[in-house]
Amino acid sequence: MVVAKWWHREDETNNRVDSENRIVCDLCPRECRLKEDDRGFCFVRKVVGNQMVLDTYGKSTGFCIDPIEKKPLFHFYPGTSVLSFGTAGCNLGCQFCQNWEISKAKQVERLTESASPETIAHAAAELRCHSVAFTYNDPVIWAEYAIDTARACRERGIKTVAVTAGYIEAKPREEFFAVMDATNVDLKAFTESFYHKITYSHLEPVLDTLRYIKHHTDVWLEITNLVIPNANDSPDELARMCDFLVKELGDDVPVHFSAFHPDFRMQDRPNTPHETLIRAYDIAKAAGLKYAYVGNVHDSIRSSTYCSVCRELLVERDWYQLGRYELKGALCRFCGTRQSGRFSESPGDWGPKRLPININRFHIPDRNTLNSRVSLATEIVLEQSGLPNIQLESPLLKVNEELVSLPTLNKLPMLSWDSLSEEQCRLIHKVTQSVIVAAVLGKPLKVPVVELLGDLAGQQVHGMFTTLTRAGNLRGCCGFLGAPKPLSQAIVESAEHTAKDDVRLAPISARELPYLHLDVSILSAPISMECQPENRAQSVEVGKHGLRLTLGNSRGLLLPSVAV
Repeated sequence: MVVAKWWHREDETNNRVDSENRIVCDLCPRECRLKEDDRGFCFVRKVVGNQMVLDTYGKSTGFCIDPIEKKPLFHFYPGTSVLSFGTAGCNLGCQFCQNWEISKAKQVERLTESASPETIAHAAAELRCHSVAFTYNDPVIWAEYAIDTARACRERGIKTVAVTAGYIEAKPREEFFAVMDATNVDLKAFTESFYHKITYSHLEPVLDTLRYIKHHTDVWLEITNLVIPNANDSPDELARMCDFLVKELGDDVPVHFSAFHPDFRMQDRPNTPHETLIRAYDIAKAAGLKYAYVGNVHDSIRSSTYCSVCRELLVERDWYQLGRYELKGALCRFCGTRQSGRFSESPGDWGPKRLPININRFHIPDRNTLNSRVSLATEIVLEQSGLPNIQLESPLLKVNEELVSLPTLNKLPMLSWDSLSEEQCRLIHKVTQSVIVAAVLGKPLKVPVVELLGDLAGQQVHGMFTTLTRAGNLRGCCGFLGAPKPLSQAIVESAEHTAKDDVRLAPISARELPYLHLDVSILSAPISMECQPENRAQSVEVGKHGLRLTLGNSRGLLLPSVAV
């Protein structure tokens, strides 16, 4: 847990008999008054040691890559991917909550994944996500964590997105949105009675947040309204809400009317009829809003974007899949009118897929630790050079100790692999590591590979490939299969080429060494598969057998490690 911001100790002179040792939270309009060990309404802010702490900092319910359209954001770099995550708790009490397993969680233990802001930014960059989204539960209640993560993302050129109900006080609101690039604010309804009775909050602070975002920040704003039957779906309420948006925020703020489905404590209502969403869409258009959409139902016509002037189709959407795309940057291809939003020259190609992510794969040390590891690797390779030191301290082994895989060692006719011990297998792997580190740093090993390998050095191999990956992405793979070579020569050639000469990728840099995963594949002479085609699949042991396929002069090779 970390000490939270935005709180104060209650003044003992306010004539309240219970004011002693009370702390008041200044984050949201609830202004929770807490004594020692009390938690706020949101559950994640707590008084410990006469100060307020956030005990979910660095913890999450999980990470997933989503399409940006799922937030929903339709005018913020369409088609791009966004790394999404949330924590637990919420400062609203919506009876209809669609994410209640997370937002209503009352146990911090539910937060099963941990990641620093730097790790999240690093993961987003490695996964080539265009942005990071604070979502699933309202990031306002974990603003310290979201703000730090947003700053780390900005250092790497990653955009940030806040999906929020906007229930936040003025001072933290300013700090929160100062580091955001886009937001979708969930405007629950347009009556105080709805907010008071069904969300246990108030409408006006949310409207203040909308005004602030639109008129005092550069944050791209879109709005979602969950349309609930017999609760907030009256034509009059929808018309008043749309009129407010046009007059107070402008006619270019996209509004998403989303279908409700029974959940949490509001299971006595039916799903929102499609016709109700169409009516809301028509009301928004009649009020003068340029961009209105429907969601949670299949309606490609009303989920697509049209030019605000010539009405031509600009971005076609089928759920989260983009179809026709007629924008040139932000300009309509037909009439040249600039459309409101944030657009690149071309759309992203992530598509509708949802990809859960194991954030632990991307854990990185802080900068000081990283620099010391690279420096240590330099000392080991250049000054001491012996294999025992590489074995103990090489970043390739140190950081990925649990991930290091043994070489794929087939039984080669030229080698007595049956008599090869596990220690010798690890020896081959570690010698390959030392060659890679030395090649990256541009200095030779003082102890030759032949000496490091001992009796194994002269053993002949038919093929060898060295594969380096980073966060699951290929960073280099070179080797040979054909004329036999001594193992020492095979290791040096494949490792050095992988580190420096894979023409498909940039050479490995010293800063990358702590994050690389090494796999060594030693291949036997190819054996022709004489069985019938329909039986070939059963003859291959995935992870042990590599495959070479030929057709005329064309050849393809699948390494054992690649197959898995």
